Amino acid sequence: MQYEISNGVITIAAVLKGAELVSLKKGDIEYLWQADPAVWNRSAPNLFPFVGKLNGGVYRYEGKTYCMTPHGFARDVEFALSKRTDTYLQFALSDTDETRKVYPFPFLFEITYTITGSTLTQTWRVTNTGKRAMYFSLGAHPGFMCPVQGGKLTDCSIRFSGVKKIERISAHTINAAGLVQERTDSFTLSDGTVRITADMFSHDALIFENSGIRAVTLLDKSKKEFVRVDFDTDIFGLWSPQERGAPFLCIEPWYGRCDRAGFSGELSEREWGNELAPSAVFEKSFSITLF
Repeated sequence: MQYEISNGVITIAAVLKGAELVSLKKGDIEYLWQADPAVWNRSAPNLFPFVGKLNGGVYRYEGKTYCMTPHGFARDVEFALSKRTDTYLQFALSDTDETRKVYPFPFLFEITYTITGSTLTQTWRVTNTGKRAMYFSLGAHPGFMCPVQGGKLTDCSIRFSGVKKIERISAHTINAAGLVQERTDSFTLSDGTVRITADMFSHDALIFENSGIRAVTLLDKSKKEFVRVDFDTDIFGLWSPQERGAPFLCIEPWYGRCDRAGFSGELSEREWGNELAPSAVFEKSFSITLF
């Protein structure tokens, strides 16, 4: 079942599985990838309690080794709809006997979608309901049609903006095991913008760390903006499965990421992980604006 809200400018729909956004429209135009399984069977999954892959598919905590699927389990489990208004949807997920087999922490994970004008704001709220510190990562993975109305991905450009003028950026690349490797790709920008090339994602996702970038905008062939993602995290990813002819690009604000190649430490030692004290709350938002 889909839950839809509209403010007369934009319309969104989300489902209980993963509390995933499955439609994002301005007027009659769909901006979100529609989960064709031949290319990518998702639209905008929520990543929790991990982002990306773990080295060997496992992590270690208090002397035990746990298996975990890429991007965590939240995207594949049923949330509950906890609140709904004309412009607001809220979903909630709590730990269960099944989640504790792979992630031994009590938690409450809430996801809200709020629409105002042409902007959707997504908010995550993680509450540690246990009696010991919990460790987690958290992220978004929305895939935007690119361009939004016909054409090729390579017709589009990406604009980066932040606290300073950006002339050149570098990004980590991913190895065959889905882990961060030492190799990086660098891009020279013109007015903060780079054209999407046919091999831009030949090494899987691009991961940007401590870049100062606070917004990523997609532009069409005529350099007209059609979607912008604003965020406050110091790490984000870009991804498109170009080898499958994907007509979309994912812009992914993250609070955490996959393991670095060779990492074998404890859960608390993972790079970019988050620690949350008992009864504490971790709340973060990002926004998507349609043009």
